Amino acid sequence: MKFPLFVLVGHPFLSEEKRKEILASLEKEFGSPFPVTVRRALEVPVAQLVNEARTLPFLASAQAFCLREADQFTKSDWAIWQEYFESPHPRSFFLFEAESFEKNPPLVERASEARQLFFLRPKADSMRARFIREKLGRAGKTMIPEAERLLGSRVGDSFLFLDSLLDQLILYTGERKEIGPADLEILDEKLIQLGGDDLLRALAERNVGRALEALNDLLEANFRDFPSVSGLLHWQLRRLWEAKRWQAQGVGEREITSKLRLSPARTSYFFQELDRFSLVELERILEGLFELDRELKTGNAEGRYEIERWMISGIG
Repeated sequence: MKFPLFVLVGHPFLSEEKRKEILASLEKEFGSPFPVTVRRALEVPVAQLVNEARTLPFLASAQAFCLREADQFTKSDWAIWQEYFESPHPRSFFLFEAESFEKNPPLVERASEARQLFFLRPKADSMRARFIREKLGRAGKTMIPEAERLLGSRVGDSFLFLDSLLDQLILYTGERKEIGPADLEILDEKLIQLGGDDLLRALAERNVGRALEALNDLLEANFRDFPSVSGLLHWQLRRLWEAKRWQAQGVGEREITSKLRLSPARTSYFFQELDRFSLVELERILEGLFELDRELKTGNAEGRYEIERWMISGIG
């Protein structure tokens, strides 16, 4: 009997991709789709999850529980899991996901013995290149190497932001098959036109009322497309973060302007906004926005409430 626990350790985006692969394999094994629940590890008590796992839903051939941030389980939580997996339901599968464990719990070692422990740490550059090729390939497009390098420098290791930008590039290039550096510059200008400056200014000034109003205007202007709005904000905040980091390293404004390819019309405004944030604040806001991006992409967030919550936490 297959041990009904898989452990995925590594980048959250990579865990999500591996999760899809494992679930697809299980569905193929059982011959039909079955219920899948995705939650944070501490979202509900472990005892409740164990009770749900002991009985299959009506007419279901199997079920799966995907638990993110499994490194947050407490010692008592692991004790409950240990007892359950001594006699688990053979068709209730669990996927524990974590970026790392300080010390592997015994259950993780059991998953390893069953060859169901996966360390997901490929080189970021090769993973990003494969992701770009596969996504553009499905749309019948390619990207020339120079444009790919430029895009990589802008998104870093944020695959969710990369996914959002590729969606925009596919849309903007229409029927044209090849994407080049000029398309990225056009994309920059289009993102600027979408707005977001008022919201960033309100965040910097810690003005909740003004921020809520600016958010509403931004959503209305973008047809309440929540993933696109979060992608836009990520793009703007990441540029500010990069510039702030370079400033801390002693890089001057002229070189930062060149690195970010800022247009002359926006250079003065950009550095005014940059002065309003500290590096620590930008890192905290971006971390919250990354989590929001992931929730929107995986369907665990509906939109407005989560964006407002992220925004207020950024101000606080």
